[in-house]
Amino acid sequence: MVQQSQIWVLGESQLSFPDGAELDGVTQGDGSHLLGKTIRLNSHDMQRVDHVDRDETFDDSDGSQKLTGDTTLDGVTYAEGTRIEAEYRLTLTDPESGESWEAVGFNVNEPSGAPAYGTVEGLAFIGPPGSLPPTGVDLVVTATGEGPRDVPATDYASPLCLAAGTAIATPAGPVGVERLAPGDRVLLDDGDTAPVRMCLTRTLDAAEMARDPRLRPVRIRAGALGHGLPARDLVVSRQHRLLASSPIVQRMFGVGEVLIAAHRLTAMPDIFIDECLPAVTYVHLVLDAHRVIFAEGTPTESFYPGPIALRSLPRALVAELERLFPGAATGNVRSVAARAIPPRSRQSRCVARHLRNRTPLLSGLRMQLPPDQGAPARATGSRVVGRERAEI
Repeated sequence: MVQQSQIWVLGESQLSFPDGAELDGVTQGDGSHLLGKTIRLNSHDMQRVDHVDRDETFDDSDGSQKLTGDTTLDGVTYAEGTRIEAEYRLTLTDPESGESWEAVGFNVNEPSGAPAYGTVEGLAFIGPPGSLPPTGVDLVVTATGEGPRDVPATDYASPLCLAAGTAIATPAGPVGVERLAPGDRVLLDDGDTAPVRMCLTRTLDAAEMARDPRLRPVRIRAGALGHGLPARDLVVSRQHRLLASSPIVQRMFGVGEVLIAAHRLTAMPDIFIDECLPAVTYVHLVLDAHRVIFAEGTPTESFYPGPIALRSLPRALVAELERLFPGAATGNVRSVAARAIPPRSRQSRCVARHLRNRTPLLSGLRMQLPPDQGAPARATGSRVVGRERAEI
């Protein structure tokens, strides 16, 4: 019976080969061309690959393993229905510590007629979540072999943390959201800036998310919204809203831009509920008013004190919010939304129309985006002590 499955892959662009090796098999599919060679991981930025399979294993030479949708890996898009397989198996060893990791060459079967093993697009690792080699370490390939035929897809490693804190655009450059504090200024969609008045945080562990799956975050893969946005994977709470701007939005709502909740977007490619994070810290930025800010370059909202958001906060934070903005937490003062927020059913219909017409959500974006500010600086100091993740 055909079933849905997934594995996580580290694309070849995230790897270095100090002695000039490459993943491609060229003349053989057993990985022997890599024996004794050195491979270095530059990041842990893995990508989820969704596929169908007739069994529970992810194997070599299995013709039933096919992509469930158009999938982009390292800038190359492979069509829905393309075959994928675990081409060969490698043992990577740290010569200093002696520690080893099992990896497989992830292969997308090219339609060019070349041997299937001729191209290998990345590595997948076998083991529990997070069981990847460290970055920046030269690892030696100490064993190779034909691809596995009996390893369940669930035995492949998934990421523990894919990215540092979400990068928020500020006048001084990108800053991890967990490093922002009251008084710091952030860039707005109109080119102006505004001070952060309050940072609302809530940390959830695996047990809490297992008890209530609605607390799990939404992951938006880099480039999933159009215009190359987000610049990196963006992780947000389910109710957090992002800007949608397209001809479809204009026809449906009579305005060029609306805000749509993240969990409504999960019907679209490369946007999904992330079930792999063992913990998440949500950080909501409160400004003087509801505004559009930039997270990983993507226009999104600051905190909006609506009924759903207020119910998710501890009483102490609601009380603090009320002290800063009298009436906002009690409903006596209604906050004005930065953009129209359509009813839930119309949000879902809007997403469905974008999907049906293969139109990116930001295809009609006209606002001036902040310049490419790169990744945020590494967090240091007391603001991030004890934080496992920090997202908006």
